[in-house]
Amino acid sequence: MEERLKDYRWLLERVYKKIPPRPEAEGIALPEPELIRVGDQTIIKNFREISMKLKREPAVLTRYLLRELNAGGSYDENSGQLRVGIKVSKKPIEQLLQRFEKAYVRCPTCGSIDTKLLRRERNWSLICEACGAEQAVKPI
Repeated sequence: MEERLKDYRWLLERVYKKIPPRPEAEGIALPEPELIRVGDQTIIKNFREISMKLKREPAVLTRYLLRELNAGGSYDENSGQLRVGIKVSKKPIEQLLQRFEKAYVRCPTCGSIDTKLLRRERNWSLICEACGAEQAVKPI
């Protein structure tokens, strides 16, 4: 037994067998945004579903998207749709959702999506429930 304890490779393999694999190391499978154009406005029909998949309040995601698009708009809680005051195609919306996930959902330390976004006075923090890391994020 003592010789096995001195065998580095055996010990290393033993440790790796005991470490559980990281859950959800890949990206979040976001639903494809369903867009409807009405005049000069764009409606994202499945906005509530997207925000639930990102584990964020629709109000926070709404504020982020409207700020990044530099447009007015509103979220309808009854229908779960976001109305944006400009014409916008699907690709920019998808890119903004990916940037939101990277900045405000995914833990920069361990890569987990089990995080909370907290606002303390004027500061926003991303707190990971998997590893306990706390990261200051840009205000929304």
